[in-house]
Amino acid sequence: MSELPDPRPFSCADATGAVYDQGAHATDWIPTGHAPVLWLSPSTALETGSPIRGGVPICFPWFADGAEGGRKPKHGFARTLRWHVESRESSDHEAVVVYRLSDADVTDPAHREQFPYRFEAYYVVRFGAGLSLELSVTNTDERPFDFEEALHAYLVVGDVRKARVEGLDGATYRDKVLDREDCVQEGDLGFDGETDRVYRSSAEVAVVDPSLGRVLRIRKENSDTTVVWNPGADLAAAMPDIGPDGWTDFVCVEGANTHSDAVHLEPDETHTMRYRVTVETTAEDPGRPPA
Repeated sequence: MSELPDPRPFSCADATGAVYDQGAHATDWIPTGHAPVLWLSPSTALETGSPIRGGVPICFPWFADGAEGGRKPKHGFARTLRWHVESRESSDHEAVVVYRLSDADVTDPAHREQFPYRFEAYYVVRFGAGLSLELSVTNTDERPFDFEEALHAYLVVGDVRKARVEGLDGATYRDKVLDREDCVQEGDLGFDGETDRVYRSSAEVAVVDPSLGRVLRIRKENSDTTVVWNPGADLAAAMPDIGPDGWTDFVCVEGANTHSDAVHLEPDETHTMRYRVTVETTAEDPGRPPA
């Protein structure tokens, strides 16, 4: 495989950022006056056709191995295809890039067999005081189709064992670690090992990070699923692009529509999902344990 070209850099008064054309993959966002927000594995393979570990991968047109299982590659083909830059612009307080992908870009017969539909997708990345992501999918086929999607954001934390996620109290979820359906979240979510939960929730959530003294607030639109993932120590040790110590440095909080919340599109219909992250500093006691 060949090495990926360098990512496209973006900057304005309020932030800097970077996006790879492969996967329209944002890998960096640093709002002015704050530490980096997106985690990128220092050992990920930056090679053509290989998924990038970290940043914000786009999962489409299926999530994981698909609602019915057995689909490959994991999380769909969109994250390893080259997206086309439609436009880019910047102002004093925002830098924006618009990407496009269509069925014409899907040349692998195995991928086309698993998703044999015509489509057009646009992805808008806005770097500024907040990071705003917008994925729009249009059915350009003569047949209806269903698809899954996720913006698989890897968010930097000082120590995930001291962090917690607020805003999911009372939500039902599927626990993929325990292979249990219809669980109910009680209180905030803390981390002490492998976590892989698919919540049926469209609510705003917050990643409270006492180690870095900040809160990451996540707002979504047209996203009925929130996925929270961290590999924990044992699984991370078996993953060469994370390693035994890397799991404490991030948590994935994803805007998604998966499984029973998959999107159904009739011909000529468009679905748009939005995901936005903002940063707030806090004076919370760094020694406070997770809830």
